[in-house]
Amino acid sequence: MLVFRASGRVVSVRPGRLRGQRIVDVVLDGVNVSFDAVEGLVDFTEGEVVTLSLTTAIPEDLDDYDFCGHGYLVVPEDEAGKTIFSVWGILFVFSKPLGLRDNTKYYICIRKHRG
Repeated sequence: MLVFRASGRVVSVRPGRLRGQRIVDVVLDGVNVSFDAVEGLVDFTEGEVVTLSLTTAIPEDLDDYDFCGHGYLVVPEDEAGKTIFSVWGILFVFSKPLGLRDNTKYYICIRKHRG
């Protein structure tokens, strides 16, 4: 089941505190999203357009994405006032609650738009 899907632009890519870590900031249809990106795994550049999908089922078109992973809500949204989601320790922070449930596995996938 699709929970969230939106497209938008990468507005910044900045170094994180760890070697090889980059913090990517994206605006997706009015929702700000920040997430960790491991240098060399998937590189993002400012200005490029991406689509982010969040589902409760494994996407059938996995090969169409540049990154996919599964994870869980870190803190209940009503406590945080936003969505904080972890994929193998990689954090995705959405500026507003998306309606995710505790103890539910979600799949998050990112597709970079080409040319």
